[in-house]
Amino acid sequence: MLSLVYISIIATLLTTALVTALIPLARRWGLVDKPAGRKQHKGEVPLIGGPVIWLVVVTGILIFIPNPPWRGIMAATMLVILGVVDDRQPVPAIIKLVFHIAAATIVVMGNNLTISDIGIFNETFGSPDFATLHELIAVFAIVLAINAFNMIDGIDGLAASMALLALTHANLAFNLIHGATPPSYAVFTALFSGAIAGFLMFNLQIFNGRKVFLGDSGSMLIGLIVSNAIIGASQDIAWVTETAKIPASLCLWLIAIPITDVTIIIIRRLASGRSPMAPDRTHLHHKIMENGFSARRTLLIFILSAVGAFWVGYFLTIQFGEAISIIGFLAFIPVYYFSVQWACSSLGKISNPKH
Repeated sequence: MLSLVYISIIATLLTTALVTALIPLARRWGLVDKPAGRKQHKGEVPLIGGPVIWLVVVTGILIFIPNPPWRGIMAATMLVILGVVDDRQPVPAIIKLVFHIAAATIVVMGNNLTISDIGIFNETFGSPDFATLHELIAVFAIVLAINAFNMIDGIDGLAASMALLALTHANLAFNLIHGATPPSYAVFTALFSGAIAGFLMFNLQIFNGRKVFLGDSGSMLIGLIVSNAIIGASQDIAWVTETAKIPASLCLWLIAIPITDVTIIIIRRLASGRSPMAPDRTHLHHKIMENGFSARRTLLIFILSAVGAFWVGYFLTIQFGEAISIIGFLAFIPVYYFSVQWACSSLGKISNPKH
């Protein structure tokens, strides 16, 4: 346990040092986010969260984890490069989607990261006869997570906090169900959590006035990392979890908020005849802020929601089984969306009676 704390602290300190060193270079190279249109922040903010987190995590994997997942590192590197290019000069959405699929395919085919356990129909669905379907579902899940974290990255700390909570809850589930987290999994999550914590100190300006953003490189990277981590946690993949695993249905609840956001936004865009990849300000966090909530309070709402969603999912899974957990999750998406909209609208009217 103490060694995990050291790994996390080292990752945090290394992230802090790299961000400090790279801020001047980012400004010199033009890797900054300028306020315009949908972007309402102040000043030019360096977009170096992604490259820094990538460098810290990859370095840590090479040092602390035996038999590193090379294909996963390759896929992560590809997405970071794509994101850096996109942060400087927007890349068409269809091209980004092609790269997302390519990165997911590299991981699935190279590291055998398939989904053969979906929590239901295990005897039938888990058959080797469906091996190709297992791979396709894994690719879809990874691509969905990449886009979910990319799309939810609309206010300070949101995407990073959702990623941090997802892996924290995965570790908690391992401990609650099996009494311990598999060693290699614990090392990786400590490493990733430390890197995220270091980034958040700058992104949320906790200890200094130097602000940085994840950028597309960072949001896509953490989507890839989180999806790989939770798939590995729930499937029979020896290099990730050795022996123990957590229920597959519980993994949906680990990233319930990003999935809810991306699902609702895609439905809304398709219903209005727009491309599901087209950017706008109709995300749930935008709707909440339109009702008078600050960015920090909106972030707190999502953090509390993610914590609550995990415990709801854990209770349903353990007490009633995975089938009920999946049904509960499908119900959670519209219920959460409309509940938050109603609650924020009501509170907004109370705090701003003239409106």
